[in-house]
Amino acid sequence: MMNVAILGLRGHQIIILEGIMQLDNVRLVAVADEDESSFENVRKHPACTPDVKFYTDWRRALDENDVQIAGVTGVDSIRADVACECAARGLHMMTEKPLAIDLEGLERVREAVKAANVRLTIMISMRYAPVFKAIRKAVADGLVGTVCQISMQKSYRLGRRPEWQKSLKTFSGIIPFIGIHAMDLMRWTSGCEFTEVMAYHANVGHPEIRELQDAASVLLKLDTGGSATARLDYCRPAASPTHGDDRLRIAGNKGIVEVIGESRPVLITNDEGPRELPLEVEQNHFADFVRAIESGGNCLAPEADCYRITEIVLKARESADTGRIVRL
Repeated sequence: MMNVAILGLRGHQIIILEGIMQLDNVRLVAVADEDESSFENVRKHPACTPDVKFYTDWRRALDENDVQIAGVTGVDSIRADVACECAARGLHMMTEKPLAIDLEGLERVREAVKAANVRLTIMISMRYAPVFKAIRKAVADGLVGTVCQISMQKSYRLGRRPEWQKSLKTFSGIIPFIGIHAMDLMRWTSGCEFTEVMAYHANVGHPEIRELQDAASVLLKLDTGGSATARLDYCRPAASPTHGDDRLRIAGNKGIVEVIGESRPVLITNDEGPRELPLEVEQNHFADFVRAIESGGNCLAPEADCYRITEIVLKARESADTGRIVRL
Protein backbone atom coordinates (compact mmCIF):
# COMPACT_ATOMS: atom_id res chain seq x y z
CA MET A 1 0.00 0.00 0.00
CA MET A 2 1.31 3.46 -0.94
CA ASN A 3 0.27 6.40 1.22
CA VAL A 4 -0.35 9.87 -0.20
CA ALA A 5 -0.12 13.27 1.48
CA ILE A 6 -1.51 16.34 -0.29
CA LEU A 7 0.54 19.38 0.67
CA GLY A 8 -1.45 22.47 -0.23
CA LEU A 9 -4.94 22.96 -1.62
CA ARG A 10 -4.24 25.78 -4.08
CA GLY A 11 -4.37 23.88 -7.35
CA HIS A 12 -5.65 20.80 -9.16
CA GLN A 13 -5.46 18.35 -6.26
CA ILE A 14 -8.67 16.85 -7.66
CA ILE A 15 -6.44 14.97 -10.15
CA ILE A 16 -4.82 13.15 -7.24
CA LEU A 17 -8.11 12.49 -5.45
CA GLU A 18 -9.75 11.10 -8.58
CA GLY A 19 -6.67 8.98 -9.31
CA ILE A 20 -6.72 7.46 -5.84
CA MET A 21 -10.26 6.27 -6.55
CA GLN A 22 -8.93 4.23 -9.49
CA LEU A 23 -6.16 2.48 -7.55
CA ASP A 24 -6.53 -0.37 -5.06
CA ASN A 25 -3.07 0.00 -3.56
CA VAL A 26 -3.03 3.75 -2.85
CA ARG A 27 -4.72 5.71 -0.07
CA LEU A 28 -4.86 9.28 1.15
CA VAL A 29 -3.48 9.63 4.69
CA ALA A 30 -2.84 13.37 5.20
CA VAL A 31 -3.81 16.78 3.86
CA ALA A 32 -2.13 20.09 4.71
CA ASP A 33 -3.00 23.70 4.00
CA GLU A 34 -2.67 26.94 5.94
CA ASP A 35 -6.37 27.68 5.40
CA GLU A 36 -8.50 25.23 7.41
CA SER A 37 -11.64 26.31 5.54
CA SER A 38 -10.24 24.63 2.42
CA PHE A 39 -10.43 21.20 4.07
CA GLU A 40 -14.19 20.86 3.63
CA ASN A 41 -14.12 20.08 -0.09
CA VAL A 42 -11.53 17.34 0.47
CA ARG A 43 -13.56 15.83 3.30
CA LYS A 44 -16.53 15.54 0.93
CA HIS A 45 -14.54 13.59 -1.68
CA PRO A 46 -14.92 9.79 -1.62
CA ALA A 47 -11.11 9.37 -1.61
CA CYS A 48 -11.07 10.95 1.85
CA THR A 49 -11.77 8.38 4.57
CA PRO A 50 -12.37 9.13 8.27
CA ASP A 51 -8.74 8.12 8.93
CA VAL A 52 -7.28 11.02 6.90
CA LYS A 53 -5.51 13.58 9.09
CA PHE A 54 -5.58 17.32 8.41
CA TYR A 55 -2.81 19.81 9.18
CA THR A 56 -2.00 23.51 8.81
CA ASP A 57 1.74 22.67 8.72
CA TRP A 58 2.86 20.53 5.77
CA ARG A 59 6.07 19.44 7.50
CA ARG A 60 4.11 18.08 10.42
CA ALA A 61 1.92 16.14 7.99
CA LEU A 62 5.05 14.41 6.72
CA ASP A 63 6.60 13.97 10.17
CA GLU A 64 3.54 12.23 11.62
CA ASN A 65 2.60 9.93 8.74
CA ASP A 66 4.15 7.14 6.71
CA VAL A 67 4.08 8.69 3.23
CA GLN A 68 5.41 7.43 -0.11
CA ILE A 69 3.88 9.97 -2.53
CA ALA A 70 3.39 13.70 -2.03
CA GLY A 71 1.04 15.97 -3.91
CA VAL A 72 2.81 19.34 -3.89
CA THR A 73 -0.09 21.67 -4.64
CA GLY A 74 0.47 24.83 -2.62
CA VAL A 75 1.31 28.33 -3.86
CA ASP A 76 3.93 28.81 -6.58
CA SER A 77 6.55 30.55 -4.43
CA ILE A 78 7.16 27.63 -2.04
CA ARG A 79 6.84 24.76 -4.53
CA ALA A 80 10.56 24.24 -5.08
CA ASP A 81 11.28 24.26 -1.33
CA VAL A 82 8.52 21.73 -0.60
CA ALA A 83 9.61 19.52 -3.50
CA CYS A 84 13.23 19.53 -2.34
CA GLU A 85 12.17 18.55 1.18
CA CYS A 86 9.96 15.77 -0.18
CA ALA A 87 12.85 14.47 -2.29
CA ALA A 88 15.14 14.52 0.76
CA ARG A 89 12.56 12.35 2.54
CA GLY A 90 12.54 9.88 -0.36
CA LEU A 91 9.03 10.73 -1.59
CA HIS A 92 7.76 10.49 -5.14
CA MET A 93 5.91 13.63 -6.19
CA MET A 94 3.15 15.00 -8.35
CA THR A 95 3.39 18.79 -8.23
CA GLU A 96 1.42 21.71 -9.51
CA LYS A 97 2.87 23.72 -12.35
CA PRO A 98 5.22 25.42 -12.90
CA LEU A 99 7.64 23.23 -10.97
CA ALA A 100 9.43 26.30 -9.60
CA ILE A 101 8.90 30.06 -9.59
CA ASP A 102 12.43 30.73 -10.91
CA LEU A 103 15.29 28.95 -12.69
CA GLU A 104 17.36 28.64 -9.51
CA GLY A 105 14.53 26.77 -7.81
CA LEU A 106 14.09 24.54 -10.85
CA GLU A 107 17.74 23.51 -10.72
CA ARG A 108 17.51 22.79 -6.98
CA VAL A 109 14.55 20.49 -7.55
CA ARG A 110 16.26 18.71 -10.44
CA GLU A 111 19.33 18.03 -8.32
CA ALA A 112 17.31 16.94 -5.27
CA VAL A 113 15.18 14.50 -7.28
CA LYS A 114 18.27 13.01 -8.96
CA ALA A 115 20.14 12.64 -5.66
CA ALA A 116 17.17 10.95 -3.97
CA ASN A 117 16.35 8.74 -6.98
CA VAL A 118 12.63 9.49 -6.66
CA ARG A 119 10.03 9.99 -9.38
CA LEU A 120 8.38 13.29 -10.28
CA THR A 121 5.67 14.60 -12.56
CA ILE A 122 3.94 17.97 -12.80
CA MET A 123 0.31 18.66 -13.61
CA ILE A 124 0.64 19.20 -17.34
CA SER A 125 -2.39 16.94 -17.34
CA MET A 126 -3.94 18.31 -20.54
CA ARG A 127 -1.72 15.73 -22.26
CA TYR A 128 -4.24 13.17 -21.07
CA ALA A 129 -7.19 14.83 -22.83
CA PRO A 130 -8.29 12.57 -25.72
CA VAL A 131 -8.47 15.49 -28.18
CA PHE A 132 -4.79 16.36 -27.75
CA LYS A 133 -3.69 12.73 -27.82
CA ALA A 134 -5.55 12.38 -31.14
CA ILE A 135 -3.77 15.42 -32.57
CA ARG A 136 -0.40 14.09 -31.43
CA LYS A 137 -1.09 10.76 -33.14
CA ALA A 138 -2.14 12.44 -36.40
CA VAL A 139 1.10 14.44 -36.49
CA ALA A 140 3.23 11.43 -35.53
CA ASP A 141 1.56 9.41 -38.29
CA GLY A 142 2.76 12.01 -40.81
CA LEU A 143 -0.71 13.21 -41.77
CA VAL A 144 0.19 16.91 -41.70
CA GLY A 145 3.74 16.45 -42.99
CA THR A 146 6.49 18.81 -41.86
CA VAL A 147 5.19 21.17 -39.18
CA CYS A 148 5.37 24.77 -40.37
CA GLN A 149 3.29 26.63 -37.79
CA ILE A 150 1.54 25.97 -34.49
CA SER A 151 -0.85 28.19 -32.57
CA MET A 152 -2.71 27.75 -29.30
CA GLN A 153 -5.17 29.85 -27.37
CA LYS A 154 -6.03 29.60 -23.69
CA SER A 155 -8.70 32.07 -22.66
CA TYR A 156 -10.17 31.88 -19.15
CA ARG A 157 -12.85 33.68 -17.18
CA LEU A 158 -11.16 35.86 -14.59
CA GLY A 159 -13.58 35.02 -11.80
CA ARG A 160 -12.41 35.74 -8.26
CA ARG A 161 -8.66 35.29 -8.11
CA PRO A 162 -7.15 34.32 -4.73
CA GLU A 163 -4.91 36.86 -3.02
CA TRP A 164 -1.74 34.82 -3.57
CA GLN A 165 -2.21 35.09 -7.33
CA LYS A 166 -2.28 38.91 -7.19
CA SER A 167 1.35 39.24 -6.10
CA LEU A 168 4.40 38.16 -8.09
CA LYS A 169 6.11 37.37 -4.79
CA THR A 170 3.86 34.31 -4.50
CA PHE A 171 2.56 33.81 -8.07
CA SER A 172 4.61 32.89 -11.13
CA GLY A 173 2.54 34.93 -13.60
CA ILE A 174 0.20 34.24 -16.49
CA ILE A 175 2.90 32.81 -18.79
CA PRO A 176 4.20 30.09 -16.42
CA PHE A 177 0.79 29.38 -14.88
CA ILE A 178 -1.44 29.21 -17.97
CA GLY A 179 1.13 29.32 -20.73
CA ILE A 180 2.75 26.11 -19.54
CA HIS A 181 -0.26 24.17 -20.85
CA ALA A 182 -0.22 25.93 -24.21
CA MET A 183 3.51 25.59 -24.77
CA ASP A 184 3.65 22.03 -23.52
CA LEU A 185 0.80 20.95 -25.79
CA MET A 186 2.30 22.67 -28.83
CA ARG A 187 5.65 21.00 -28.16
CA TRP A 188 4.22 17.58 -27.25
CA THR A 189 1.61 17.21 -29.99
CA SER A 190 3.88 18.48 -32.77
CA GLY A 191 7.09 16.69 -31.78
CA CYS A 192 8.93 19.99 -32.39
CA GLU A 193 11.40 21.68 -30.08
CA PHE A 194 11.50 25.41 -29.32
CA THR A 195 14.79 27.21 -29.91
CA GLU A 196 14.04 30.82 -28.92
CA VAL A 197 11.20 32.92 -27.52
CA MET A 198 9.88 36.48 -27.53
CA ALA A 199 6.96 37.31 -25.25
CA TYR A 200 4.79 40.13 -23.89
CA HIS A 201 2.56 40.24 -20.82
CA ALA A 202 0.66 42.96 -18.97
CA ASN A 203 -2.35 43.75 -16.83
CA VAL A 204 -4.22 45.99 -19.25
CA GLY A 205 -7.81 46.08 -18.06
CA HIS A 206 -8.14 44.55 -14.58
CA PRO A 207 -6.45 46.72 -11.92
CA GLU A 208 -8.24 44.83 -9.16
CA ILE A 209 -5.97 41.81 -9.69
CA ARG A 210 -2.90 44.01 -9.18
CA GLU A 211 0.29 42.23 -10.39
CA LEU A 212 -1.48 39.32 -12.09
CA GLN A 213 -1.29 39.87 -15.85
CA ASP A 214 -4.59 39.58 -17.71
CA ALA A 215 -3.10 38.87 -21.16
CA ALA A 216 0.08 37.61 -22.80
CA SER A 217 1.38 36.65 -26.22
CA VAL A 218 4.31 34.31 -26.79
CA LEU A 219 6.16 33.76 -30.09
CA LEU A 220 8.50 30.78 -30.35
CA LYS A 221 10.86 29.58 -33.06
CA LEU A 222 10.68 25.88 -33.95
CA ASP A 223 13.60 23.61 -34.73
CA THR A 224 11.96 23.05 -38.13
CA GLY A 225 12.47 26.74 -38.89
CA GLY A 226 8.76 27.36 -38.38
CA SER A 227 7.04 29.28 -35.61
CA ALA A 228 4.54 28.84 -32.79
CA THR A 229 2.33 31.32 -30.99
CA ALA A 230 0.47 31.14 -27.69
CA ARG A 231 -2.34 33.56 -26.85
CA LEU A 232 -3.21 33.70 -23.14
CA ASP A 233 -5.83 35.78 -21.37
CA TYR A 234 -8.16 36.13 -18.41
CA CYS A 235 -10.64 38.05 -20.56
CA ARG A 236 -13.23 35.38 -21.33
CA PRO A 237 -16.58 36.99 -20.53
CA ALA A 238 -18.37 35.92 -17.35
CA ALA A 239 -21.45 34.92 -19.36
CA SER A 240 -19.48 32.48 -21.51
CA PRO A 241 -20.85 28.92 -21.47
CA THR A 242 -17.54 27.39 -20.31
CA HIS A 243 -14.73 28.58 -18.04
CA GLY A 244 -12.08 28.15 -20.73
CA ASP A 245 -11.77 28.41 -24.49
CA ASP A 246 -8.83 26.29 -25.70
CA ARG A 247 -7.82 26.16 -29.34
CA LEU A 248 -4.90 24.31 -30.94
CA ARG A 249 -3.93 24.36 -34.62
CA ILE A 250 -0.97 22.63 -36.29
CA ALA A 251 -0.26 23.46 -39.93
CA GLY A 252 2.08 21.35 -42.02
CA ASN A 253 3.04 21.04 -45.68
CA LYS A 254 0.56 18.18 -46.17
CA GLY A 255 -2.35 19.18 -43.95
CA ILE A 256 -3.80 20.96 -40.94
CA VAL A 257 -5.19 19.53 -37.71
CA GLU A 258 -7.04 21.68 -35.19
CA VAL A 259 -9.46 21.67 -32.29
CA ILE A 260 -11.64 24.56 -31.12
CA GLY A 261 -13.18 24.57 -27.67
CA GLU A 262 -15.27 21.51 -26.81
CA SER A 263 -15.43 20.19 -30.38
CA ARG A 264 -13.63 17.14 -31.77
CA PRO A 265 -10.28 17.63 -33.54
CA VAL A 266 -10.56 17.99 -37.32
CA LEU A 267 -7.95 16.97 -39.89
CA ILE A 268 -7.75 18.34 -43.46
CA THR A 269 -5.06 17.13 -45.87
CA ASN A 270 -4.11 17.70 -49.48
CA ASP A 271 -5.84 14.42 -50.34
CA GLU A 272 -8.86 14.44 -48.02
CA GLY A 273 -11.48 16.92 -46.89
CA PRO A 274 -12.30 17.63 -43.24
CA ARG A 275 -12.80 14.63 -40.97
CA GLU A 276 -13.06 14.27 -37.22
CA LEU A 277 -10.40 12.21 -35.49
CA PRO A 278 -11.35 9.25 -33.27
CA LEU A 279 -10.87 9.71 -29.53
CA GLU A 280 -9.60 7.36 -26.82
CA VAL A 281 -10.99 7.03 -23.32
CA GLU A 282 -9.34 9.57 -20.99
CA GLN A 283 -6.77 8.38 -18.44
CA ASN A 284 -6.09 9.92 -15.04
CA HIS A 285 -2.63 11.48 -14.74
CA PHE A 286 -2.06 10.50 -11.11
CA ALA A 287 -3.11 6.89 -11.68
CA ASP A 288 -0.75 6.73 -14.68
CA PHE A 289 2.06 8.19 -12.55
CA VAL A 290 1.58 5.57 -9.82
CA ARG A 291 1.65 2.77 -12.38
CA ALA A 292 4.88 4.21 -13.79
CA ILE A 293 6.42 4.16 -10.31
CA GLU A 294 5.43 0.53 -9.92
CA SER A 295 6.63 -0.55 -13.36
CA GLY A 296 9.78 1.56 -13.52
CA GLY A 297 8.54 3.05 -16.79
CA ASN A 298 7.32 6.55 -17.64
CA CYS A 299 3.96 8.19 -17.36
CA LEU A 300 2.73 10.46 -20.15
CA ALA A 301 4.44 13.44 -18.45
CA PRO A 302 7.92 12.19 -17.48
CA GLU A 303 10.52 14.08 -15.44
CA ALA A 304 12.57 15.30 -18.40
CA ASP A 305 9.55 16.96 -20.03
CA CYS A 306 8.56 18.54 -16.70
CA TYR A 307 11.98 20.15 -16.30
CA ARG A 308 12.14 21.28 -19.91
CA ILE A 309 8.69 22.91 -20.08
CA THR A 310 9.26 24.68 -16.76
CA GLU A 311 12.52 26.08 -18.13
CA ILE A 312 10.75 27.21 -21.31
CA VAL A 313 7.94 29.10 -19.55
CA LEU A 314 10.31 30.76 -17.08
CA LYS A 315 12.49 31.96 -19.95
CA ALA A 316 9.39 33.14 -21.83
CA ARG A 317 8.48 35.20 -18.75
CA GLU A 318 12.05 36.54 -18.73
CA SER A 319 11.58 37.66 -22.33
CA ALA A 320 8.37 39.46 -21.42
CA ASP A 321 10.05 41.12 -18.43
CA THR A 322 13.14 42.26 -20.36
CA GLY A 323 11.75 42.88 -23.84
CA ARG A 324 14.43 40.67 -25.37
CA ILE A 325 14.57 37.41 -27.33
CA VAL A 326 15.71 34.56 -25.07
CA ARG A 327 17.45 31.47 -26.42
CA LEU A 328 16.06 28.13 -25.37
